[in-house]
Amino acid sequence: MKQLPFLNDAAGPRSVLDSSAAATTLSAATPAVADPRRPAIIVPVQATAPDEIARQCSAIADTGAVDVIEWRIDPVIAGITKSRDPKPGAADPQGLAEAVLGFASHVSAAGLPVLITLRTGYEGGSAEVSEEDYTEILRAIITGLAGITSGAVWALDVEIDRGGAAELIGAAHNHGISVVASHHNFAGTDSAEALATMFAAMAEAGADVAKIAMMPTSSADVAELLRSTALAEDDLEIPVLGISMGQLGRASRVMGADFGSCATFAQLGESSAPGQIAVADLAGMIDRLYG
Repeated sequence: MKQLPFLNDAAGPRSVLDSSAAATTLSAATPAVADPRRPAIIVPVQATAPDEIARQCSAIADTGAVDVIEWRIDPVIAGITKSRDPKPGAADPQGLAEAVLGFASHVSAAGLPVLITLRTGYEGGSAEVSEEDYTEILRAIITGLAGITSGAVWALDVEIDRGGAAELIGAAHNHGISVVASHHNFAGTDSAEALATMFAAMAEAGADVAKIAMMPTSSADVAELLRSTALAEDDLEIPVLGISMGQLGRASRVMGADFGSCATFAQLGESSAPGQIAVADLAGMIDRLYG
């Protein structure tokens, strides 16, 4: 398993959660050096008010078990767009990007690396923006982050099926920002051939991490996703992340690292995808599996 490229240097020793205690209670044990096979834990934040964003990010950092905050900016954009003009297609990409950037310090104050994600409707998000606006918003955010001197580590999720994906990956790299290329299917699980092709296309596009999330309809779907992830981990030079969503796919969130996944997503409060596990529970299981 290859490590996420945008972890803090100090992310090796992590606190161990006491699974017998309340979700926010940390074990008194001295953290040990993390097993290199241990996946990073990513927790999303979907709040839309600056104070609540800061509070949630602080709570995530305080667990001592989370490596990366995923800042879901689509709820912020959806709220702003609706308040400005409820008509579809009324987005102002530059203005939306500036509004998002105005919240950035509230996220980075927690001290964890931040993965910025703009998830649109067909990939499970709440922002209804056009193909062109998606690219324009993220391009403006990439440029704007260069002017933020908070010392934060930023990474960017790019939906690989977008027409401007290659452009965004290049722009992010020009500004020293790592890219997680993503592809989702909420209706089923792609074929083994399609999964292999997608993982390879993400690497060829220059992504730093290749992430695929599928919705299983059978246990065989979960097994196929894990198998495809393992094959991609063997074949590609970049880290990979394979997720089988929903209750049926929970094994991929707990044992995914054994099949090459570099990270897993957990929740602290509201989930951002079907099947996410509470961070205290997931971290406790990972502690027992990987130390």
